Amino acid sequence: MSEAVEAVNFAFELGWKLRGLETALAPRGVCGPEAGDPKPPPPPGWQRFTLVHCPVDGYPGFDDLRYEGLRASPPQGCVVADFGGCLGLRCERPGGRLLDAVAELCAEVRTRYGLLMTGLGIDKLWEWSDDGTDGWGAEIVGQLLLMAAERGPRLGYSDDDLVRFLQTATTG
Repeated sequence: MSEAVEAVNFAFELGWKLRGLETALAPRGVCGPEAGDPKPPPPPGWQRFTLVHCPVDGYPGFDDLRYEGLRASPPQGCVVADFGGCLGLRCERPGGRLLDAVAELCAEVRTRYGLLMTGLGIDKLWEWSDDGTDGWGAEIVGQLLLMAAERGPRLGYSDDDLVRFLQTATTG
C-alpha cells in the first residue's frame, strides 16, 4: 500500500475514534447551555457579551490585586470569569445596540475600578459577519475599537485624535 493511502486510512481511523470518544463523553439527557447548546437570545433591549482585560503590555493574571474589587463586587448583570489569566466579565446588560451596552459597562468599570477594559474576547479579528448591530460583526468592531482605545494613547493619540481619524476616514 502507498504512503498516501496509509495516511488517508490513518486519518479516517483517527477521526472515527475521536468521534466515538466525543459521543461517549457527551452528557446524556442534558439540554441547553449545560450541554453546549447556545443560549436563547437576550430579551429585546438587552445585550449579551464578554468583556475582558488583557492589556497589550502583558496579562497580569486573574489573581492580580487590581481585580480584587471587581472580583468581589462585579457590575450588575455580569459574572467574573478567568480567561486564561485575563480577567473577564460575562454579561447580560441593557442596551439598544451591542456597542451601547459595551460602552456603558466600560465607563462603569473605568469609574468604579480604574480599569480600561481592552476587548470582547475576539481572537480571530479577520473574520467577518454582516449580521447587524448586535451580532458577531458588531463584536469584532467592538474588539477593534477597544484595542484602539488602549493602544492609541500609548502612541500619543488622544481620544479626540481617534474620533477625528474615524470621522475623516469615513466621511472625507
